[in-house]
Amino acid sequence: MKNNNIEKGKKSLSDHLDTLDKGALIELLVRLSEEYSEVKQALSLLFVEPGSRDAMKQYQKTIRASIKRNADRHGFVPYRNVHDAVGGAEQVMEAAVEALEKGSHLTATEIVFCVLHEMGDLLQTCDDSDGVVGGIITECLDLVHQVSDQAEQFNDKTRSALFQIILKEVIHPNLEGWNEWQLSLLESAALCINSREEKERWTTLLSSMEERERGERYRSSYFFDKAAELRYMVIERFDGEDQAISFIEGNLEIGAIRELAIETAMTQGRYERALELAEEGERQDSRKGLPGLVNQWKKIRCEIYEAIGPPELHRSLVEEFILKGEYEYYEKYKALHANEEWLQIHVTILDKLEVNSERSWKVEDLYKKIILQDKLTDRILKYVRMDKRSIVDYYVYLLDNHKEEVFLLFEQFIRAECANSTNRKAYRKVCGIIGRLIKAGGMEHAKKIVEELQQAYPGRSALLDELQQIKGL
Repeated sequence: MKNNNIEKGKKSLSDHLDTLDKGALIELLVRLSEEYSEVKQALSLLFVEPGSRDAMKQYQKTIRASIKRNADRHGFVPYRNVHDAVGGAEQVMEAAVEALEKGSHLTATEIVFCVLHEMGDLLQTCDDSDGVVGGIITECLDLVHQVSDQAEQFNDKTRSALFQIILKEVIHPNLEGWNEWQLSLLESAALCINSREEKERWTTLLSSMEERERGERYRSSYFFDKAAELRYMVIERFDGEDQAISFIEGNLEIGAIRELAIETAMTQGRYERALELAEEGERQDSRKGLPGLVNQWKKIRCEIYEAIGPPELHRSLVEEFILKGEYEYYEKYKALHANEEWLQIHVTILDKLEVNSERSWKVEDLYKKIILQDKLTDRILKYVRMDKRSIVDYYVYLLDNHKEEVFLLFEQFIRAECANSTNRKAYRKVCGIIGRLIKAGGMEHAKKIVEELQQAYPGRSALLDELQQIKGL
């Protein structure tokens, strides 16, 4: 009670500061800013006019000071310091968000690009294994896109200025080689286009980037797919539906455009055309040896068959995806059958999954998920017999009908684990498994296995010590 009263009477830092007059507070802040550069920078950010030349210099100074504090004598920021090194950038990003909330869209964008430039430089001189710097760059691009997404609400002057700022940044040296980031800015710029002249400038830049990419030794299919999507978006907006359709039909070799064509055909109810396009895509990528994309086209075919049939082809494809370990198709397959029919088909599917699970972890995960979900104890027991370590997680499903075998499987697993253990940490893990055996109701079996281990390993003092500390024995 006494301690509680002391706590209640204790003043907080804000209470103490509240007792100081204005002069004392000023003196304190000045002294702290002289002693600690972080305080000086934080205070400086509070009093600059956002968007002014002085503000941009201060933002740059804040970001660089944070990086310098965390760099080694060669200017490199090691892995362990990267989080702290971007502290200044995070502060400046807050200023950008604040400007955006106040409706200062151009100012917010300029602040973001200040951060982006500095992070681009830092990326060259740090160990960004955790993607911290890359994450801030992504935040910058997201905020630019957020601004651009509102471009239709801006007046022509603001919209044009925003377009020019963003388009200029697409080719900034710091983004060279980072296709994904450049394309993100191109997409943002496309949202700001408000005239034929701007459209031509945007198209010319995209074409030059495509030409440069074609000259690379290792071309990025992602770049050309995304570039085509952006080009389509601009054509549809400025040149009309006929030109957009013509562009699609002329670029079906690009996966993203083919998908767009299929989506359009399905929306229009032209399922036969959609199926034709999907089958062509499947053949095309099969010849290229791209199983992931082939799978994608098959899923589209499956969607089409679901809409128009024939049912046997739909069911065949759904089963194919199940046997590759895709749970969502298992649920769809189940819905395609009446209850009585499903009972037999269910068994057949599980038998096939069990066989395939030996070759694929994904199939094995699906098989486990189904037998646990449906509480198929005989199959669970068979699985645990093959993988004894799983008894620790799955014993609860088996206790009602297979209690004694559960205890024996625990014993076998404990013996095997102990035989392979060579240090205290591993022995502690063994004892944890014995604790699970006790929790399962196998106290007598636990006592028996503990005694057995004590006799089998009398020279392992760490093991004997851990065994004595098992709770409940």
